[in-house]
Amino acid sequence: MSYDLYFYKPKGTSLTEQQIANYLTENLTPENENGKQWFYENQDTEVYYSLDQNEPEDDPESIELYESFNDFDNTHFSFNLNYMRPCFFGLEAFQFVEKFMTDLNLSVFNPQSASENPYKPTKEELFENWNKTNMWSSADHFDKTQSCYIPADKSNKIWNYNYNRSRLQNELGDQYFVPKIFFFKTKQTNEVIAVTSWTEHIPTVIPPADYFLLTRQYKKFFRTLKDNILVTRQTIENNFTSEFSDFQFPDCKIIHPSNAAKIKDKFNSLKAEQTLSDFAERLPMENLYNAKSD
Repeated sequence: MSYDLYFYKPKGTSLTEQQIANYLTENLTPENENGKQWFYENQDTEVYYSLDQNEPEDDPESIELYESFNDFDNTHFSFNLNYMRPCFFGLEAFQFVEKFMTDLNLSVFNPQSASENPYKPTKEELFENWNKTNMWSSADHFDKTQSCYIPADKSNKIWNYNYNRSRLQNELGDQYFVPKIFFFKTKQTNEVIAVTSWTEHIPTVIPPADYFLLTRQYKKFFRTLKDNILVTRQTIENNFTSEFSDFQFPDCKIIHPSNAAKIKDKFNSLKAEQTLSDFAERLPMENLYNAKSD
């Protein structure tokens, strides 16, 4: 199941398909090998969707449906977003769709809406239209053996952080590390947990994660040891809160270089609470749901 939009330009507009293709390559992602699809995937948020350049219709029914608008010409470009995905897929995708329409003066024909003609919806309207079916289909197809539920407000908060992670890293520079948050599920209960990393007590942003994977390097009995340990957010707060400072991003703290140097011994003395590989496993986005069956 997918949500599809079809883009139209005002009749007689000189905008060409090549100009649209160039816009997508410059503002979204390079086209695929055959030059007919722009598959977007954000490595930080793991959101994905696609825009396609389609061949003109030759089926009479399709021509009647897609080529019969008096005031619009079909650009032959379409947008595709899957259902049964976390809500933040729509939050991210429709930001671009709105910008795309605004920059190129496009309208959309939306078969999922009540409108019979191309129109200019806002990103909020598109999100609500997509998410209504998305939440219904998520609940209807929820499989307790594979699907994992997380409230939308929690997953949206994590998405918002990951979506801005690269910007925050660029603003802070190489002296700091801004880690990504990953979605995992516990092996015993299928509970969704948010896991991030902290390497060798370096200055870092402390994001809104449930667990922290600490990567350490230290000397013991004349040997240099390296290990990874998983600890809860509570452990991090109990041991290091006094060294954290407020940060400009919601639900985040930061530890600056002067304080990071102070915590080396305590950081390296923490005990593992879980072994990540035994405790949890990565959760694919197609199994992360914001709605579930009763």
